[in-house]
Amino acid sequence: MRKLITIGVNTIQGFASPAFNFLIVVFGVKIFGKSDWASLINVMIWVFFICFLFGWGNRDYLLRKYSEAPSKMYHAFFSNFFSRCLLLPFSLLLFVFFPVQIAIWTIALIVLIFMYASLSTLVVYHQKFGAQLIAEIIGFTIIFGSIFYVETFHLETFLQLYVVSVLVKLIVLSSKLKLWNAPFSIKISIQEFKAGLPFFILGLSGWLLSKVDIYAVDFYLEKSQLAEYQLLITAFLMLQALAAYITIPFTKHVYRVSDTVVRKIKYKLYAVSLPLTIFGGFFIWWIMENFVELGFSYEHYILGGLIALPCYFYTLNIMELMKSHQERTVIYIAFLGFLVCVSFILLLIETYELFGVLLSVCITQWVVLIVYKLHWKFSNKR
Repeated sequence: MRKLITIGVNTIQGFASPAFNFLIVVFGVKIFGKSDWASLINVMIWVFFICFLFGWGNRDYLLRKYSEAPSKMYHAFFSNFFSRCLLLPFSLLLFVFFPVQIAIWTIALIVLIFMYASLSTLVVYHQKFGAQLIAEIIGFTIIFGSIFYVETFHLETFLQLYVVSVLVKLIVLSSKLKLWNAPFSIKISIQEFKAGLPFFILGLSGWLLSKVDIYAVDFYLEKSQLAEYQLLITAFLMLQALAAYITIPFTKHVYRVSDTVVRKIKYKLYAVSLPLTIFGGFFIWWIMENFVELGFSYEHYILGGLIALPCYFYTLNIMELMKSHQERTVIYIAFLGFLVCVSFILLLIETYELFGVLLSVCITQWVVLIVYKLHWKFSNKR
């Protein structure tokens, strides 16, 4: 029962973050208009991309390291954290792209997100998902409430609000983790970058696979269609991400337990996949057509459900490959998926527009699933 509660809290916490961001964008655009809010989105794209680079694959790398040597967990955490801090000065390049005041607040935001995101490995290991959920709710409340309080949009004002929001989240989460009681050491090692490189490349390959459709719609189709597609695909990506959120509490166990136990976990995930996808797809359709009024046909939502479903069947295969230090295989499959997606988008987008893009993403997800299962089947025969 306790494990089910942990899974439930983590699923809500993981789902809450993208859902909160989605709500902020929807109401930000509605109140301040697309043009003004787009200026904030433009800055945040830089922020999240730079934070992704500075993360250098630390999450998966450290979780495996914690599992291999639990007694040295905090030594691994601080060594990785202070080593990655060497990357922070590169954020000063933002002064080249943005006005001074905007660049200052953007850099401050990057530093705080860098620190907050670094705590995620400790959250997973100590199962402090409830604490992170509280932090996310507080941060969301600060931004969301400000949308209705601020009368006129100013980019600098909202960057300052985001800085305050992340700072509060950082204070709340670090206090819940009681970092001041943790064994503290300062060690900077270039080895951290070498060890984390496969995980970084793994994340980069996934980033390319998940973003190519958005860029294609932006390049080929009308801006209004881009907004519609972002709303629809974001909703189904949140549904897809539930598979990862459900399995996160098992992460440290997957690295330790036998293949038989992992197989049982797989079957449990398979069992919930179809009900979650059907219910989630119906809920997305109801929201998008009754409140947002996108005007899409049922076929678009069926494709969206088929995009979300495969992830429930290959998420644990990825964990198994990483457990056996086969990150390179995951990277190869991700890049294969990227090439498949690009090829089908180029073939279908001009004729079928948004439906063609959705169909391309759907085909890609099922190709990725088939490749993972074939790899698992043939590798187990050896």
